[in-house]
Amino acid sequence: MRPVIALALLAVAAISGFAVWKLRPQPKPRGESQIRSDYTLRDFNLVTLDEKGLESFTVKAPQLERDPKGKTLTLQLPEFSFPDKDGGRWIATSKTAWVAEKGVEVRLIEDVLMLGPPGASGARTRFNSAHLEVFPKRNLTQTDAEVTITRADSILRGKGMRTDMQTHHFQLLADVKGRYAPRRP
Repeated sequence: MRPVIALALLAVAAISGFAVWKLRPQPKPRGESQIRSDYTLRDFNLVTLDEKGLESFTVKAPQLERDPKGKTLTLQLPEFSFPDKDGGRWIATSKTAWVAEKGVEVRLIEDVLMLGPPGASGARTRFNSAHLEVFPKRNLTQTDAEVTITRADSILRGKGMRTDMQTHHFQLLADVKGRYAPRRP
């Protein structure tokens, strides 16, 4: 009698195991895990023009991909150059960047460094932040992140910033701390 019960239990266990295996959730068919770009550029220089045919910004980077649906660009290790009205250039670098369709907005993402054009003394203003948005048509930069601004021996820190790239004026928005060094003769 015991061997019959043992065989019956073994059969029930085998049928139960088979049923569990058959009824398990099936994986979904693998589609594209990521939308593919409609083109990729490697080791390139790109000059974008505004509607008047004037330079809006220049960028060079080891890689650019364009999203086919949104017509946006994603760049790796970019170096941007934005002209100002006096012929100077704002230079900006970051780990990655995103550029909106028609270049109306540039988002610099992670380890952002932006250098303003040299002043009369040759010194450049340096901005460091986690991220920064640049609006080339409006000559405006902004961020809500922590920012460190250095020029010569002076250092300003704050949270949030706006910069007018034509007038070279910047505004820290909150929690401002500064150390000013006297100008050297």
